[in-house]
Amino acid sequence: MDASDLHPADGLQAVVAAIDELLRDLDLGRDVIDIDHLSHRTGLTVSRVQALLDHSGEESENEQDSFQDRLVFLRETRRKPDGKMYTLDEIGAGAGISHGQVGYLLNGKRKSPGLDVTRKLEKFFEVEPGFFTATERQALYRALQSTHEQLTHLALLRGKGINRLAMRSGTSGDSRIDRELRDALSEVLSRPEGEDPEVRELTDRMRSLPSKSRTRVFPLIQGLLGLARPENEDRPSPGRHGG
Repeated sequence: MDASDLHPADGLQAVVAAIDELLRDLDLGRDVIDIDHLSHRTGLTVSRVQALLDHSGEESENEQDSFQDRLVFLRETRRKPDGKMYTLDEIGAGAGISHGQVGYLLNGKRKSPGLDVTRKLEKFFEVEPGFFTATERQALYRALQSTHEQLTHLALLRGKGINRLAMRSGTSGDSRIDRELRDALSEVLSRPEGEDPEVRELTDRMRSLPSKSRTRVFPLIQGLLGLARPENEDRPSPGRHGG
């Protein structure tokens, strides 16, 4: 069974093992994994992400962070375009909840809101559904899916005899994996398809990917060809929610 097919609750060890196997095949080390980005995406500290990667087969006895911890993390890391943190009024207006409720959640006077409020805050800060409720292992498992997918594409390109490996990431875009894969795709896409049967085969392989993977990969290729706007132009800022 592919690691990505497993339930997040029991899939962390499998996906880490699959990533390690791909890294060995590609003659790369774990240093290519963007730990800072994984921390930003999951809300876990860098040291905690590293510990979970190193001991993915061991069940953690640590409780997940409180709702307050994760909300404070989002407020500190998902800021306005000018770099300032969102005010309580701005969060409340954008998420459609009261100023007072935001304050109680941030200072811990209210331990956890209902599901509706949770979803509104996740939408405002533009994080994945379940950000506030996932366990550490579930959160890291989910975040590692894009890393596993990138390395799979690297392995595919390496199989075509391409030595410069890189692709623009749909998540962070500036890790070593991203840069290597971006260069490789640029190299492949610069070759006239009619003159290179390997390019045609690569295109067919891309088309045969599961729909979820195609949805991620095709916009990346469009971006390389200049057919799509940069990601930061398409992504609305959290401040646009709810006026």
